[in-house]
Amino acid sequence: MFGTYFYNETIKRSVSIFGTLFNNITLKKIKADGTILAEQIVPISYGPKQKWLERINVDPKERDGNITGMTFPRMAFELSGIEYDATRQQNKLIRSQKSSLETDGINRAFQYNPAPYTLSFKLSIMTKNMNDALQIVEQIIPYFQPEYTVTMKMIDSMTDYRDVPITLESVAFEDNYESGYEERRFIEYSLDFKMKLYFFGPVYTGKIIKNVIERDYINTDKGGFTSTQITGSGLVKEVKHYEPAFEAVANAVSNSTTVTFASAINSKISANDEVFGTNLTTNPTISSVATDKLSIVLSSAVTIDALTKLLFVGSVDPGDTFVVAETVNFYDDGGSSTYAEDLVSDA
Repeated sequence: MFGTYFYNETIKRSVSIFGTLFNNITLKKIKADGTILAEQIVPISYGPKQKWLERINVDPKERDGNITGMTFPRMAFELSGIEYDATRQQNKLIRSQKSSLETDGINRAFQYNPAPYTLSFKLSIMTKNMNDALQIVEQIIPYFQPEYTVTMKMIDSMTDYRDVPITLESVAFEDNYESGYEERRFIEYSLDFKMKLYFFGPVYTGKIIKNVIERDYINTDKGGFTSTQITGSGLVKEVKHYEPAFEAVANAVSNSTTVTFASAINSKISANDEVFGTNLTTNPTISSVATDKLSIVLSSAVTIDALTKLLFVGSVDPGDTFVVAETVNFYDDGGSSTYAEDLVSDA
């Protein structure tokens, strides 16, 4: 189970996608007359908010060249939990395949159904004043009603794309205004999200089945099948195939082998062609065709109404109309081996 190495970077992709959703939020300082005084992109980083808040209290005298004070506004997000979601679990043995990995025409890549999990994210918005915080929050909330769906390619080597819903679960607010004057004020909004994701296992490869040998056995000896055995076993197979045909509208016929037409039939219709549409159990064939192509003689007498459409199967062009022709055949490869002998040879 744990002997096959694989790394699909699912969590890494999820974190990247989540952070990208909020990497282009703009904050503007606007005067009462509508003049824009300043405009900036709100920076966002991955990590717990405590990491950034700790830098607020750094004494400027104690900073070295590598430490700077915290600047607001700022956003931070982190992955806070992973939970199995049994409501989205499907049959574990169903495979998904990819034909584009058939580099040699022999192998095909496949994976088993993934495991559904829900990832929890927390987004923290930190600003110096309430107006800045509200600007940022109101650029986020309208897109989650309550979810926002992104399309994610799950595995690089496969063609599986999944719609991943990201749901806004809650919004919390905190203001440390009541702290002492010696502490720096900040306002924080915390937004909790759930991402419904799938974790895939390793990619396997298998041979492509191109040929299948099917054998039916009635008895265990080497003798051929008798007619009784064939009928009793149900090995008679009905095959339906399509054949091209011409159409022609016939005049009324009453128990006669001669059929006439108001206009000449196609010149490619000839003797021995099969005729469909006569309502006979067995389709008749054409015995002869008149020189003017206005009448034919059939192998069996028919009774049809005026304007009956007949179809003629014969030597026609590929673009012509097709009809269903049914034949019944018994298929036997002529082999004389038994079931036990075939087991040994196939192995």
